[in-house]
Amino acid sequence: MALSDDPAPTGLFLVHGWGFTPDFWQPTLARLGGVEAMALDFGFFGPPRMAARPSGRHVAVGHSLGALWLLLNPPADCAGMLLINGFARFGATADYPEGIPPRVIERMVRGLDHHADDVVATFRGRAGIATPAPGPAQAERLARALALLRDADARDSLDAESGDAESGDAESNAALPPIRVLAGGQDPIVPPAMTEAGFRGRVPVEWVEDGGHLLPLTHPDRCAAAIAGLIAEAGRR
Repeated sequence: MALSDDPAPTGLFLVHGWGFTPDFWQPTLARLGGVEAMALDFGFFGPPRMAARPSGRHVAVGHSLGALWLLLNPPADCAGMLLINGFARFGATADYPEGIPPRVIERMVRGLDHHADDVVATFRGRAGIATPAPGPAQAERLARALALLRDADARDSLDAESGDAESGDAESNAALPPIRVLAGGQDPIVPPAMTEAGFRGRVPVEWVEDGGHLLPLTHPDRCAAAIAGLIAEAGRR
C-alpha cells in the first residue's frame, strides 16, 4: 500500500495510547510502505519524546488516549485526523453516563503508587495483549495521563468541527481538521455505546465489527486502509 505516488501529503503524525509506546504503530506502518512518520512518546516506560511536530502538511492518527490528546492539541498544518479506538471524553459525567466512572480511573491512579507494573499489566490484558510491557512503568507519567482521561472533554470542539446545529456555523473552529473515527465493535475499553455517545452526529465512524481495543495491532490492514483513504481525501481538498 505504498503512497509515494499519491499527490496528497503523505506525512503521518502518530500518538499512542495509555500503557503503550510508539512501537505500537509498527504493524500498521509496515503496510503503508515508505510513508514518512513521526511518533510522540508519552514516556510510560522510558524518556518521553513530546516536543517534535511535523514540519509540513500531514495526517494525524491517534489511538485511544492519543486520539483525545490530538483533539485537545491539534497540530498545525494537519490536513486530517484519524481517531482509532478513540473518544472525545473518557470519564463519565452526569451528561455522559456512557463514559468510564471516575472511581474506576481513580482506583488505577492509587494502584500506580505501589504496584504500577501490575496496574499496567492488568490494563493491557483487558485491552487484549498478553505480551509484557516494554519496560518498568513510569508511575507519575501514567498517573498524569489517567487524570487527563478522567477530566478532559473535547466534545465541544467536535461540535464546532462538524457544524453544531445550534450555532449553524461549520467554520466556527478552524483548529480542527476533518476527522474520521475507526472503532471496534467488540472494544472492552471503549464500548460502542461510548463511541456512539461521543461521536454520533459529529464525525463519521467506521466500525470494525469483530475488532477490540487494539485495532492497529489486530487489524493493521483496516487501519492502514483508513489512513490511506484520509491521505487521499486530504489531497483532494
